[in-house]
Amino acid sequence: MVNKLNNLEMGIDSSLSYCSITLFKKKKIIWNKGQSCEFGHEKVLSNLLRQMVKQTHILPENISFLHLNKGPARFTAIRNCHALAKGYFINHAVKIFSYSIFEHFFLGLSKKVKKDILCIVDTNRRDLAIQKINPNGRLIGKTRTMLIDNDLVHLLKDDYLLIGNGVNKLLKKKEFKFIKNRVIGPVKLESNYFKNRVFDKKGNNRFPKIIYPYSPI
Repeated sequence: MVNKLNNLEMGIDSSLSYCSITLFKKKKIIWNKGQSCEFGHEKVLSNLLRQMVKQTHILPENISFLHLNKGPARFTAIRNCHALAKGYFINHAVKIFSYSIFEHFFLGLSKKVKKDILCIVDTNRRDLAIQKINPNGRLIGKTRTMLIDNDLVHLLKDDYLLIGNGVNKLLKKKEFKFIKNRVIGPVKLESNYFKNRVFDKKGNNRFPKIIYPYSPI
């Protein structure tokens, strides 16, 4: 029975257009499910949590670590995620590991890279958030907010690898078709990326402050 296991880890996310929950231990996935979601994240995520509890009989006290995306992202969507997690763990102190949205995307890479990466995030505004990341997943400099125009075309002409949900938005425009061969990683967020813990994170028992909007950081 799953509820006899201890020191489990849970990842939960609804920061953009996809809700998901993953239950795992030592990188082995015990339960994992996600669903595309543009609106009503709280309903979708609540239903996923209900399914997880029903199918695994898991209790909060079986979980020792919680992994969360803290943004910058769609504020209401990510706030609903944090609120649901707070309610689930209200009577159980769980150690929390928080990641920026850019680190979260980087965790989804399936192979090591040797070049710098640009993570392009679209949070349903007129502009995009652009964050440079080194091959080890460390953020370089500040996040830039850019419109979809010639300045962005010029930036992307440089030799960067690309990840992030904003990539899909750009590929729909003919002036950005040249970036197709440089997309190397995830273009949507899933909570199962959290099992790939490549960062030296320190957990604590306090929920992180949500970062929004993405400019300034």
